[in-house]
Amino acid sequence: MAEQGIPLPVGYRWRIGSAWDRPWVRRGLQATLQESFPEQSNWDHLEETLDRLFDPPRTPCWWILKEETAEPVGCVWAGISTDQATHRRVAYIFLLWVDPAHRRQGLGRALMQQVERWGSQQQLAAITLQVYHHNQAALHFYQQAHFAVQGYWLYKPLSPAPIDAHVEEHEYKGHEVL
Repeated sequence: MAEQGIPLPVGYRWRIGSAWDRPWVRRGLQATLQESFPEQSNWDHLEETLDRLFDPPRTPCWWILKEETAEPVGCVWAGISTDQATHRRVAYIFLLWVDPAHRRQGLGRALMQQVERWGSQQQLAAITLQVYHHNQAALHFYQQAHFAVQGYWLYKPLSPAPIDAHVEEHEYKGHEVL
């Protein structure tokens, strides 16, 4: 299904995502993370992330396709979260991906505008996302899109904690903060 409203450069078109897009979303997630962490080779954990979060249309995604081939060259996937400081509903971007060969043509800006439009329709207060500090190109892009730092996501690695001998491995549940 084609999406209308946000103009795209000549040669590109919109498509609204569906549950059938899960393999493509995974590829986009992996490609985005691989750029930031080139030394990592195992991305199997992304399946668990998708199991928990990918649920169109509740967590919608939009695609930009190359007109002549219908090849996906950009995607944004979002959901609704709660700002813990204000308790207001906000959009959370899980993925913003543009194929490197198609960057600097306004596709990322169009994807962001699509989330802004959707967020306004959902009466959300803001758009939030996570970006790694070493991804200077993304930081510049988001600054140009008028995003501001709201806080810092800190990370401290721990040495592997042993699982209690009385707790079976399948009973152990970790926690993830989104």
